[in-house]
Amino acid sequence: MELAVGYVRVKAFVGNVDRTSTVELDFLFDTGAFYTVIPQAIAEELGIRPYAKTSLTLADKRVVEAGVSLAYMRMLDREGILPVVILESPEPLLGTTALEGLGLKVDPSTGNVEHSRPYGLALL
Repeated sequence: MELAVGYVRVKAFVGNVDRTSTVELDFLFDTGAFYTVIPQAIAEELGIRPYAKTSLTLADKRVVEAGVSLAYMRMLDREGILPVVILESPEPLLGTTALEGLGLKVDPSTGNVEHSRPYGLALL
């Protein structure tokens, strides 16, 4: 975990839903992001394919269309199958659905990922 000038970076494992292909990624945690964003090249490497499309509003207010899928994610001692979007991005972004789904939170003052509730996937 790295905290620098208001940015929180979080390491997490991501993979396809059957976990035959996983990789550890360094995510930028985005408190304003609902979805976790995985760049197209990483999604292709892991065999994560979009199931649907959705319109997203980016931080600069542009509206783009992106593929929506499911991915295996593991942080700390927690893991689950969570929604992600496949979108060209300079780096992977960790959205709130992943943290909420796994019962985790980021302490912005320390940059540490912590448990927010007992383990068990949440209904989103």
